[in-house]
Amino acid sequence: MRWFAPTVPRSIRGALHATQLDNVRSQVPMLLAVAALNTCIVMAVCWNSGLPFANYGWMSGLIIYCFARMTIWRRILAKPVSPEKVPKILKANVGLSVGMMGLLGIAASFTFVAGTFAYQTLIPVSLAFGATAIAHCLYTLRPAAIGVLLIGITPVALSMILSGDFNAKMLGISMLSVEALMIRFVTAQYDRMIEGLFLAQQIRELADTDPLTSLPNRRAIMSTIEAELKQRGPRFGIALLDLDGFKQVNDSMGHHAGDLMLLGVGARLSNAAEAKDSVGRLGGDEFIVLFRNVENKAELSARTTALLAALCRPIEIDGAPMPVAASLGFALYPDDGETIREVMHVADTALYAEKRLSKARPQAVASSRQAAA
Repeated sequence: MRWFAPTVPRSIRGALHATQLDNVRSQVPMLLAVAALNTCIVMAVCWNSGLPFANYGWMSGLIIYCFARMTIWRRILAKPVSPEKVPKILKANVGLSVGMMGLLGIAASFTFVAGTFAYQTLIPVSLAFGATAIAHCLYTLRPAAIGVLLIGITPVALSMILSGDFNAKMLGISMLSVEALMIRFVTAQYDRMIEGLFLAQQIRELADTDPLTSLPNRRAIMSTIEAELKQRGPRFGIALLDLDGFKQVNDSMGHHAGDLMLLGVGARLSNAAEAKDSVGRLGGDEFIVLFRNVENKAELSARTTALLAALCRPIEIDGAPMPVAASLGFALYPDDGETIREVMHVADTALYAEKRLSKARPQAVASSRQAAA
């Protein structure tokens, strides 16, 4: 059933759900309004044909359902929708769309076989138009679009082919051909949407990733910190880290050796950081670490000490061990500032105070560190 509901890679699932929700948000109210209008037209035909009032029951119920659903839908979307609720909302819309079209398909087949209307093809043709329109509007929900076409057109088209006159049979065959064409259209549009989401993801990754270390770059890590700040949740710490003697490595061994050292440092920082933390490269030999859920400076100090201990071991470059030394400054939000600029300034001041101290001391393999006051 992959053609009906193909598996979506996890990497773009969030973006796909957001796209689908936007589509449903804009299309569903209009589709419900059109469904109510067309049901009123069918009721007018029934009235003109002098049909008993018993035939109006399901149509009246459908109109009431459409307006009730529009009201509920607007209330649901009036508030921000959490990412956890989006899949449930989308799944409900798939079920409602296919279920409602299934009921209409059964009703249309029954009215055709029973010969309820003098012009028997009115309801089947109207239903085919409706199913096609819904599938076109909801192509981002592939199961809904294909399900609406299959259950909305196939039963009534087969009824026309099996029990209708020659013209009805030909019209039924035509409806099935349109259904097949629309399924092909829906699958092609959906596949193009998925390709577009993959392309957008690749562009974001290129824009947000440091090309050497594959860590988040300055723009990406600052956006992450900004998002953490907006949550107004637990305290977090920021550590700025600068390699000591990196220029000498470049000057004496070449930029190739410098790149290998940066790669090794980036990998060590990523491995040493906890899963909830984020590591980024600001540029050159400067790195940044976002420590989440930090209670106080004592905890932040302990976590940065562990990070430096894992970092400052010799790195093998072209078969020769190279010592790694670094200076570090940290700051704690909100103790050291209420904005990113303020917190970064405190950490940066601490970092360069430590850099000055390290230059005044004899060169050592072990790194030093300076906590923000």
